[in-house]
Amino acid sequence: MNPIKAKRLAKGWTQTELAQKSGVPQPTISQIEKGTRKYPTHKSIKRIAKALEVGIEELDGDSEAAN
Repeated sequence: MNPIKAKRLAKGWTQTELAQKSGVPQPTISQIEKGTRKYPTHKSIKRIAKALEVGIEELDGDSEAAN
């Protein structure tokens, strides 16, 4: 499971709630979680990490798929 999705679900949030809390558009969050947006911007990941109260490194789990 995508680490962003896992952290979001652990908080009981919808993608819309994460979008509101992070300032990252919901469609972007959906694309990141599905893996259709392989290279999200650092700014987006930083905002999502801050909203989820985790470090950026904790959200870097699917970068291994690119290797």
